Amino acid sequence: MVSMEDMSIRLFILRGAYGYKGFTEQVGENMYKVDTKAFQETIENAKEPIDASKVSKLSSDQIKVLQGAPSGNWLIPLLNRMGQLGMMDLREGLVNPKVFQYTSTINAYKRSI
Repeated sequence: MVSMEDMSIRLFILRGAYGYKGFTEQVGENMYKVDTKAFQETIENAKEPIDASKVSKLSSDQIKVLQGAPSGNWLIPLLNRMGQLGMMDLREGLVNPKVFQYTSTINAYKRSI
């Protein structure tokens, strides 16, 4: 079992890096409340898919990329569980344009030095 604090961080990363929008409620202009407890309970206890049309799992290429990330050791099982429950369609890919653009800019800068 993962602590509530760790799950909160994981959900924050999923929202920021991959654009996951589940378990949130808008409470004001540009203000959102995240229900980490409900997210954790769903991940740990759900038996049936939430959205059968999104049931998927990470491809071997996606796993290779994620294994190179510092968060890969917990991210891979979490994403696979989310795919198993249909919470996130992993077939669509995990590319966030903002993160990709930032990474590309950093890499281009490093190559120019």
